Amino acid sequence: MLLRQFEMPWRTAYEAYSAAVWFLCVVGLSFVWYTTSFPDLPFYYLGATALGFMIFNLLRAWEIWRLKWSLGGKGISFISDEELKAKVTSEEGKENSLALWFGKGFDWTPVHTQRVYEIKRADPEQFYPPKMIMWMIEQWSGEQVGANTAEYIGAPWIHGLNGAEEELYVPIQNLIGNTLLVGTTRCGKTRFLELIAEMAIELGYTVICIDPKGDQPFDASLRAACKQAGREHDFVRFHLAFPASSARIDPLKNYTNPSDLASRIAALMPGGDKSSSFRDFAWGVLNAIVMGMLATGEKPSLVRIRSYVDNGIADLLMRVILQFFDEELQPNWETEVAAYARTLKQAKGKKGQEDGEILVRQSLHLLLEFYLDMIVPRGLRDEAIEALATIYKHDSAHYSKMIANLVPILGMLTTGDLGALLSPDPRDVADTRPMTDLASLIRANSVVSIGLDSLANKTISSAVGSMLLSDLTSVAAAFYNYGGNHKVFLIVDEAAEVVNDPYIQMLNKSAGAGFINLAAIQTIPDLAARFESMDKARQMLGNFNNLVSMRIKDRVTQDFVTETFGQTYVYTQQKIHATSSSTEKTITHFTGSVQERVTEALEDVLPPDVLGQLPNWQYIAMVSGGRLIKGRLPIISHEEA
Repeated sequence: MLLRQFEMPWRTAYEAYSAAVWFLCVVGLSFVWYTTSFPDLPFYYLGATALGFMIFNLLRAWEIWRLKWSLGGKGISFISDEELKAKVTSEEGKENSLALWFGKGFDWTPVHTQRVYEIKRADPEQFYPPKMIMWMIEQWSGEQVGANTAEYIGAPWIHGLNGAEEELYVPIQNLIGNTLLVGTTRCGKTRFLELIAEMAIELGYTVICIDPKGDQPFDASLRAACKQAGREHDFVRFHLAFPASSARIDPLKNYTNPSDLASRIAALMPGGDKSSSFRDFAWGVLNAIVMGMLATGEKPSLVRIRSYVDNGIADLLMRVILQFFDEELQPNWETEVAAYARTLKQAKGKKGQEDGEILVRQSLHLLLEFYLDMIVPRGLRDEAIEALATIYKHDSAHYSKMIANLVPILGMLTTGDLGALLSPDPRDVADTRPMTDLASLIRANSVVSIGLDSLANKTISSAVGSMLLSDLTSVAAAFYNYGGNHKVFLIVDEAAEVVNDPYIQMLNKSAGAGFINLAAIQTIPDLAARFESMDKARQMLGNFNNLVSMRIKDRVTQDFVTETFGQTYVYTQQKIHATSSSTEKTITHFTGSVQERVTEALEDVLPPDVLGQLPNWQYIAMVSGGRLIKGRLPIISHEEA
């Protein structure tokens, strides 16, 4: 037994012919009633019956016409800040829980899948309404009809498969499971992120937008949304292309373990198995420097770390050793070291306690020997000293070779204006730009626009974005471990340019810290190229519970989306006509048969090629653990200040 009735909505509306016949019946009965003297009562019954059948068939014909004409699609629509605010704060948006408005559209069901496969057998344009009808629809709805617009991109019939549309809402609670936005260039991804960001700002969330391109309209939209929501003072801008008007953000301020800082910088080095040994060595150098800086009370920064990498760590090691001896040994430890030096015949200069003290505090080799021979056997050890000593005693030629990939990265992040942006100096009173860090911005409930200017320098953009994501992961871990009632929307556009291993951890575990993650990419191969592994890319993709797909041209990405959407049964109607003849001269010399068969087969909910035909600002999404929706988005038209 079929659970779903087979339909052919694109057929000729034969009901219209029946309605016309019944209309003629009504006219004929009216004429006979008017020109004859027959009793009125039979005409009333017959006329009412004919009129009822006429209306019934006309309504059925209208449903077919309406569905066909809806294939003309929808054109570009706009929404003001006030209208968008009303969407978020409406009763429908607040029903059960806070919800975000996802534009207009409909829930996608197997019926729509059936219609897709049926319409692929024909030319959708033959069903588009006449231009006069389209003009009337435009006048009535106030919106352009897609097929009537010369600049229209994509197939308008996709959104018209339902015939009608409604307001689409998705509960914010369901977005905590991370959302992936996929779409090719210039299909409307940034406008979608802009819409989500403005609603999050209106609802009072901390919003952090990382945009490798540094899209100026997106930045302006965030600023306008803050003004609309009365949060102008919450807006903070960080943009590599405009350092003079940018806030200074320290990406090394927040960490759970000192080794996190070394990992944060070492992760910027080229990956792959061939360079893993260089990256591991660089991590050891960075970790030793960070431990030494923290041991002496020096704040780690990219500029200071670069200085130690370029000029050597002897001075840092000396300060760490002297501080350790002053804190852990007896006040007369210098005399003890001097005696140790005379025993080894290493002391130089005049004999005498005062001269010996000066010599002791200037001889790094002597202090290291004393530490290893006399202090370690006593059970007193210092991790920073030993880590720095290992680097200090390393062969200088081999050391330079192993950090050859680290030096240019640190140079890029600390040269020119970028050095002051990423390594803010609190002692520089001449620099009046705001100085902050991501944890402080979250606690202050800020709206942060981060532009990385990737078009000018992709390498620096990728490095800075990766460090900021690593910093945010540490912040999320601190909130998760030590508590904090924070609501954060983290939006990453062009995510394939900045994502890293810490970001995967954030997707996997940051929901408990109040983070809602939204990432936008163009293709899955972009992620695979970033991680240098398709398996790693799939690991990241596996952490997204919600998937929003706009127009996609890449087949690998199309297959991933259709795989996520799943499959459903599609019915196929077959008509078979057959004739046969025999040599016998009987009445059955010629025979014929007509058969009609309906079969079903398991097919993709959405054929992959349809994803490549989605118009701009339109999407199909799987949200809330399996709900499929087809929607279209408006463009926000901000009022000029």
